[in-house]
This record gives sequence, C-alpha cells and structure tokens, in this order.
Amino acid sequence: MSSDTRSTTTGAQQNVTSGGAPDATSSDLAFVHERAARVRAESQVFARDQVLSTASHDLRGPLNAIHTWAHVLERKLGEADASIGRALAGIRAGVEQQVSLIEKIIDAPRMATRHLVIARRPVGLEALCQDAIANARLTQGGGEIVLEWNGESREVSVDAERIWQAWWCMLAYAHELAAAAADNAASLAAIGTPGTVRVLRVTTEQGNCITTLTTAAPALERSVLEQNLALPRRVAEAHGGQCSIEPHDEAGELSITMVIALTSRD
Repeated sequence: MSSDTRSTTTGAQQNVTSGGAPDATSSDLAFVHERAARVRAESQVFARDQVLSTASHDLRGPLNAIHTWAHVLERKLGEADASIGRALAGIRAGVEQQVSLIEKIIDAPRMATRHLVIARRPVGLEALCQDAIANARLTQGGGEIVLEWNGESREVSVDAERIWQAWWCMLAYAHELAAAAADNAASLAAIGTPGTVRVLRVTTEQGNCITTLTTAAPALERSVLEQNLALPRRVAEAHGGQCSIEPHDEAGELSITMVIALTSRD
C-alpha cells in the first residue's frame, strides 16, 4: 500500500481514535472498510498456507517411510520372487506419484507467500497503533478496545503497513474468540459471561516492541488457535521476532504475544 493510501486512511481514522462517532466522509469510511477487507483477505491466505504446510509435512512423513521400507524389502525379497519385486516397485511408484501431487497441489500454492518481504521506514509506533485501533473500532463490530502504551514516542524503523496489519489481525481474532466464548454454553457455565473488552498492551524496551492481547476464548486445539495468527506470526518473524499464544483454559482466556525488533538485526 502506498504512502498516499496510508495518509488518506489515517486521516479518516483519527476522527474515531477516541471511540467517538466518526465524522469522516462516506468515501473515507468506504476506504477504511476496504483496507480492513484487504487485511482480512491476506490473513486468510496466510492461514490457508499454514494449513497446507502442515498437511504437506504430515503427508510426507508416512509416504517417506513407505518408500524407504519398500526399497528395503525390494532389495531383500525382490530377487527371490519376481512377483514381490513387481509389487514393491508398484508401491514405490505410487508413493512417488503421491509426492508429486503434494508438490503440485499443496506446495505450489503457498510458494508465492513463502517469504514475507518487509520495507522498513521510520514511523511513530503509537500513532500507528492508534490508527489500527481506529479502523478496528469501525470494522470489527462491538466491544471496547483499550490501548495501554508503555514506551517512548520516538520514530523507529519497521514496516509500518505490516505492523498495522498484525495489530489489526490480533484485535480481529480477539473479537472473534470473545464472540465464540459468549456463544459457548460450557464456557458460560464455568466462568460466567466473558468480557468484550480488548486490552492491547504495548511496551517498547531494549530495541523490541512487545504487544500482549488477552481475550476471552473457548477451549480449542492449539493448531486451530494458531491458524488465525498466521499473518501476525509472519510479520513478527520478518522483523526478527515471534508471535505466540498462551491459552488459560481455566479462566476461559487466551493471551496473544507479538514481539518485533525495532531495527534490523541482519
């Protein structure tokens, strides 16, 4: 997204940063929603790629084992019995065909987004975060968003658009989890009505920016929880950091933590 695009969007969103009614024009608001839709779409692409990567890995393991053992058996039994040799050769050919299908159908679609390229530039992080929150207030439904900022306001070198996207996705995911928890009868019986407040805690220290977001969440498998954090994880890793989750099932909550390096560590 160009710098002109960013500045236009920021202008529209600053009017709602405090949580009040927006006074932006209808065209500005339409652009705000378009930006959110683009981020959500790219997040879903990254989530798809993560599923495909897991599927590729899980499928290749058994196939590699079958191929190896077929080769061993062929060496030991194939010469003694030609029919066994042909059967084992057929098994190996079938495995190779499956591997080829995995490469074409599963691996190929995710190659385009395998490496996330970032463009660092000086930016004020607090204003950028407020901008992401303003967009989230407009595009992600109900629930209060509170920013707790702890750090300097100086400019730092990051990919501003990607960091914005990561914050937006974290807030969107927290909103979805809180809504799912509210609809989950078991969670309601155990912990009462989950809160809808999203508190985004951001700390800048020792060359890092640490973001922590805690939200109500239903009990889900870790693989399911991590799938929707594919974009923040890619952004964090591209900035020399990491993004992780920590379920608190007894409390019916989930913590999302993203750490990024504020300068290049190449």
